[in-house]
Amino acid sequence: MKQFPAGKSLLALMLAAAAPAALAQSAANYPDKPIRLVVPFSAGGALDVVGRLLGQKLTDAWGRPVVIDNRVGAGGNIGAEFVAKSAPDGYTLLMSSVTTMAINMSLTPKPPYDFERDFSPVAMNAAAPLALMIHPALPAKSVKEFIALAKARPGELNYFSSGIGTGTHLAAAIFDQMAGVKTMHVPYKGAGQAITDLLSGQMQFAFSTLQLALPHEKTGRVRVLGIGSQNRYPRLPALPAIAETVKGYEAVQLYGVVAPRGTPAPIVQKLASELRNISASADVQERLLAQGIAPLASTPEEFTRDISRNIAQFGKVIRSLDIRVE
Repeated sequence: MKQFPAGKSLLALMLAAAAPAALAQSAANYPDKPIRLVVPFSAGGALDVVGRLLGQKLTDAWGRPVVIDNRVGAGGNIGAEFVAKSAPDGYTLLMSSVTTMAINMSLTPKPPYDFERDFSPVAMNAAAPLALMIHPALPAKSVKEFIALAKARPGELNYFSSGIGTGTHLAAAIFDQMAGVKTMHVPYKGAGQAITDLLSGQMQFAFSTLQLALPHEKTGRVRVLGIGSQNRYPRLPALPAIAETVKGYEAVQLYGVVAPRGTPAPIVQKLASELRNISASADVQERLLAQGIAPLASTPEEFTRDISRNIAQFGKVIRSLDIRVE
């Protein structure tokens, strides 16, 4: 008579044998109820724009509502922690930015989650290059002239960010370091009041998404000098890359969907496949590009490598600049 391995009951072996079939059936039926997509920053920003567009397209594709949940605070940590502790069933997802996926891992002394340990990457969906915009009262008409102005007035030019250690803060801090200038950082809790203060002249400059900068440039209320991608933005070929003046400079916000760790692989793959299809569609590409956001379509494996690389890169930058949460 065949003996079962020690410590193994017949029931346990039957459950183990049935598990792959159950997972396959779960993925086949997924989704059979609404999905919550948590955006850990306020409504109206580039991350929120990407999340709402993806959510609508997933709703259209699957016939199940994707509900956007803006859970703001603590530099994105509140929303990210909520998702990390949610059931790993594919029905609670995080629309993550480079802040939550990489920066907070080095910036926060005791982050409430470990991104590589607590999340399953699904797909990198978009990249938003940051633009250097200044108040038009400043006499600079190019990145080179702005650097010369900042060197002539060390510590006098101030800029806003959406918080200490956020992508907009690091973009300016790295610019200071690479361009050899000294400017003053003024952190805000959100973009609304910050952009108002730039338009009024209380702030002199900032790094922001094109989505925020371009409408004000069109009205002449700000002047955009350069873009943080390594190459010029296809829709704005006359706008120089900052790297053309400051060699090697780059400031790009990365956005992607992740699920709680332990989410069944078939569900992750089903989500990833649909998100890649959405990002590749002409309609989505046009809508994102029109707002200064470049669509991306990565696999979970590619996204995993991107996360690890960004955690290492931003950790090095934060340590070298000695940036700390107050």
